[in-house]
Amino acid sequence: MSTTPDLELMTFKGVKELLSYVNNQINDLEKRIKDIEDMMGDLKVKADKYMALLQMIEEIVGKGQQLPLSTAVELTGLKIIFDPRPIDEYETLNESRKAMADRLTALTRVKDILEVIVNKLGDKAEVPILVELKTGIPIKIIFRSW
Repeated sequence: MSTTPDLELMTFKGVKELLSYVNNQINDLEKRIKDIEDMMGDLKVKADKYMALLQMIEEIVGKGQQLPLSTAVELTGLKIIFDPRPIDEYETLNESRKAMADRLTALTRVKDILEVIVNKLGDKAEVPILVELKTGIPIKIIFRSW
């Protein structure tokens, strides 16, 4: 039997309540993405300076030489970085921003579909629903009773 760890179930009173939930998720993601982008903007200058310094050192020492990197420890899948380089922080923020932007795009598509359902069915769509979510994105809606 196969299990998918990213799946969860939620119940809603109807499509309008699910739409409200999705709108809240979208608003939260937009705010969090903006916060990350602000942090990236502040860090970009440091990362650029660090990369310029690193390139200069590589030219002097030679590209094949191992340069000291930040200290990282991995414990059961959790990576802990001590005294990170600016580029490490920037790349981590950028990876998270990209993943959140992808999730935002998917949620926006779901929102568009839900709005069509609400507009076409109106109150007829307001029956209890069971929603399967994968990484927080609705992937299946089960209308429980009509």
